[in-house]
Amino acid sequence: MTLANFDATLYRDYVFTRVIPAIKEFPSTHKHVILQQKNATRHGAITDKLLAHVSFDGWHFVLRREPPNSLDLNVLDLVLFSSIQALQYTPVSRMIDDVAQATFVTFDQQEVEKLQNVFLTYQDVMKLVLEHHEDNQFRLPRMGMDALRRAGTLMANASCPAALVI
Repeated sequence: MTLANFDATLYRDYVFTRVIPAIKEFPSTHKHVILQQKNATRHGAITDKLLAHVSFDGWHFVLRREPPNSLDLNVLDLVLFSSIQALQYTPVSRMIDDVAQATFVTFDQQEVEKLQNVFLTYQDVMKLVLEHHEDNQFRLPRMGMDALRRAGTLMANASCPAALVI
């Protein structure tokens, strides 16, 4: 048995038949969407010229490549998503639908506390990036989330001073 091979054609088809239609289902008054991609070979299958074909009815899709050596604040690169990716390959996947289904099942099996920890840490890291003027020379925050959770004082979102974002 072999895993499904996700080449450039399959990647492009998935983005145009699944991802973009899903984005268009969200109600929004702002319909300018930037698709940011890493520089993987298969990502080259999507171009601004192709995105022009789905940019209608007020929607405007553009492509941005991740700059080299940029700070990586892509939420999909978090440890949680790496573990999901590893677990989703446990069942053999022959088609892209199999991979998608395995991903959903694996995500549903994750502990809520782990999800909370990941996203709170992510928010704190974003705040540190702003505080350090987009530099990544800082220590990762230690929030003591388990102790805060036990005390019933764990916040739903990290706070950020208005001066950092204005």
